[in-house]
Amino acid sequence: MNDSSDRLLDRVGAAAGIAVFALFLAIVMVAPALPAPNRSIEAIARAAADDATGILLGSYLGALMSGALLVFGASVAARMRRAEAAGGGWWLIALAGISATAVGLATDAIVTTFVRSVGHGVRGATLWIGYPSGPDGVLIAIPLAVFFLGAGLGARSTAILPRWLGNLALALAALFVVGAGSVTGSEVDGGVLGLPLLLGYLGLLVWIVSASISLWRGATVARSGAVVLQGAES
Repeated sequence: MNDSSDRLLDRVGAAAGIAVFALFLAIVMVAPALPAPNRSIEAIARAAADDATGILLGSYLGALMSGALLVFGASVAARMRRAEAAGGGWWLIALAGISATAVGLATDAIVTTFVRSVGHGVRGATLWIGYPSGPDGVLIAIPLAVFFLGAGLGARSTAILPRWLGNLALALAALFVVGAGSVTGSEVDGGVLGLPLLLGYLGLLVWIVSASISLWRGATVARSGAVVLQGAES
């Protein structure tokens, strides 16, 4: 890729990161969700029927967020690859991790199928077959941990991001690994292990916004440098 294409990729990644932030907030603050599995299947089906439009909108926003997260993570990995050249492979670990977050799309599809089934009159215990096995936050925790492991160590070795972002990425990797264990408990909110997961997602938002700003600034600095170089040559 040439310098112009590299700068465009960084800016696309930065825009995707901000989109992830905005979509995440919209899903959490606006879109309704299916009731927790400690409710009866009748109550869950009733909520799915009453809030069908909102729940389906949440699934759509979740799919958009998954797509934006893939673009953002791939852009970070690409920038890391350019910095590492042939001598490193942390970018590959980051890329593998962010690619695996696409499993979140499966949850969105399952939720959509559940709501559509209720809308077509399906009732009773059969609906448990189509109930999501767990929230996106748990399902993509380990893929996010893999991404942050690669991004953190890669950022520290190449200095493509501020050092504090590299350290934060490693801390987030640990939080997501521990927080993913909340799936083993019987508590709906994840119990004690739900706290590291919550902290991980709060840190995720900070990291994505900060990394997006760094990507955008890096593209701007690179462009300014190219303009100055061209002026000196002429």
